[in-house]
Amino acid sequence: MKSRWISMILVLLIGIGATVGAQETNRALQAYQDRFRDASPEIKLQILQTADALSVEELGPLYVQALQFALTNSARLEFDIVLQKIVILAAEKVGEGLYAPATSSLWSVFEEIEETTARISILGVLGDIGEGNAELVLDLNGWVQAQANLHRGGVVPDLQVLNAAAETLGDLGDDSSFPALLDVQVAQISNPISDTARRSMKRLSGDYVQLAIQTINRRTISNQLAALNFFLDDPDLNDEKRAALATGVMSQAVRTTIRGTIEQQALREVRFRAAQELIETPYEAAADSLIRHFNLTFRSYDHGLIAKAWVLDAIAALGSTGSDAAAARLTQFLDLLNTYTENSQSYDTQIILAVVNSLGQLGDLVAYDALFYVTLLNYPQRVKDAARSALDAVSR
Repeated sequence: MKSRWISMILVLLIGIGATVGAQETNRALQAYQDRFRDASPEIKLQILQTADALSVEELGPLYVQALQFALTNSARLEFDIVLQKIVILAAEKVGEGLYAPATSSLWSVFEEIEETTARISILGVLGDIGEGNAELVLDLNGWVQAQANLHRGGVVPDLQVLNAAAETLGDLGDDSSFPALLDVQVAQISNPISDTARRSMKRLSGDYVQLAIQTINRRTISNQLAALNFFLDDPDLNDEKRAALATGVMSQAVRTTIRGTIEQQALREVRFRAAQELIETPYEAAADSLIRHFNLTFRSYDHGLIAKAWVLDAIAALGSTGSDAAAARLTQFLDLLNTYTENSQSYDTQIILAVVNSLGQLGDLVAYDALFYVTLLNYPQRVKDAARSALDAVSR
């Protein structure tokens, strides 16, 4: 019983001590804030420089007060050296104490101040304290995209600040920053900034390929090809990831219906580029989209809208999938070509050869009858020879 009473007394004393400690901290903080409020700008700076009765963590509200003072005098920020020093020192102290409640004030100061050193300092601190702050991420994404748009419009942004902003987006690590970081690179503002943006993109938490697919597919059709080329040219992506990326973009492109002639052509170019990538890498998951792509491409060719080369690529891409569905579609197409030939309606030899070779590459027995019929019809000898080679492949 006696030990129980002793324990209760100790707990009570500790609680009283903590309360007294909190009261002392609040009193000291209030004293700093009162002095700061009533002081001249030069003395305000001295207060920030000499405040040491509390830790930087405990002095967080004082630093927010300093930032708010700078905001109320934003018209002077461009030329007032003392005010700039107050901003930089307050930002540094916020960073030391990792005082997250200062995030909003810091961002507001960043938007108002034009001095490069101060802006870079603020961005560094925001990268340390802003993780998980959706509003900050949204604001910084918008700012970075605006700089890319300015550059496209012929206005040169502050390259040092933009580079720091791209780095900060990587620090914040939010997947929503992926499109903004892509815009910076596609705009080709500078090699160092592109390198920073690329590193930041790869630091984001989401799957890089899936983020790339989503970002491309959400862009306006006229801007999709440049983004697709950017990712397909990424030396860090292996063949499988490039094929997955091309498939993800193709999957939406073949299901998108638009009316404008210019946009239709832009969408076709996206499909063509994705198909070219898929020729090189066997990727069975692409078969359904490539079948749709072939159907659309052949229809456009039949209407005289595109060159034959795109049809040949579409056929070759189907041949690389290793898919039963692709073999069935090409067999169906070869049956149609055989019908034309049987009725003395000549068809393009290059297209027929492409179909025969792709069926040989697929090696599916479903094509046997159609290929055998090629050897009996009035085709050029090279087509018949190709059909015999394909028959050997599907018969194994």
